[in-house]
Amino acid sequence: MMRKIFVLFTLLVGLSPLFAQSLPDYTGFVNDYVDLIDRETEAQIESVANRVQRLTGAEIAVVTVDSIEPYGSIEEYSIALSEKWKVGAEDEDNGVILLVSMQERSVRIEVGYGLEGAIPDGRAGEILDTLMLPYFREGDFGSGFLAGTIEVAGEIADEYDVDLGDLNVPVPTSGRSSRSSDDGGIPGGLIFFLILFFLGGGRFFWPLMFLGSITGRRHYRGGFGSSGFGGGSFGGGSFGGFGGGSFGGGGASRGF
Repeated sequence: MMRKIFVLFTLLVGLSPLFAQSLPDYTGFVNDYVDLIDRETEAQIESVANRVQRLTGAEIAVVTVDSIEPYGSIEEYSIALSEKWKVGAEDEDNGVILLVSMQERSVRIEVGYGLEGAIPDGRAGEILDTLMLPYFREGDFGSGFLAGTIEVAGEIADEYDVDLGDLNVPVPTSGRSSRSSDDGGIPGGLIFFLILFFLGGGRFFWPLMFLGSITGRRHYRGGFGSSGFGGGSFGGGSFGGFGGGSFGGGGASRGF
């Protein structure tokens, strides 16, 4: 019996380096090992993540890998990666990992213990379904990761009650038809407002115009400026490594 236990232990020890070798080292908030994200978008994501870290201590990591092998699922890979990188502050476990594996066509948002209340599994899935996957299915991984990072940053900002400013979440092209006409005609919303204006003498028009001006964007208080990102870096400082956070399997996964 003891001999069998020793053999099993030896096999496990022998396999552990194999699994460890499949996990890369981090290089920053954005770790694009498959070259899916253009440099400008990468800089924008880094700026958001850097600002979140400085204002809240929470940390966001974006990761692209070719394959999750030899792990059996993206969930297993993500947990192993989180154990190695330790994204988030050690005493708060407030890290989030946005991970894509290209060969398996899988994406996951992994949420640290300390943010599972702010970003429960259902919310993580909603971010994937509505903001990231529409871009990924069009091959635009940069915009998908940017949209997901901004939304995650917003949830973290709400949790910590801090100001992040006006961050304009990119709208997937698949969602444009509900917002405007694609054939150059008059948008349906504008026709509706004009009808109300003429029938109601304008008294209903201005309140609806105000409401229309604040929809289609999520507002996070203070910091980035009304123009969103512009062309520069807004994060300040440089990446100094992750802080020692822990994860317990919270989050959501999808195929694309």
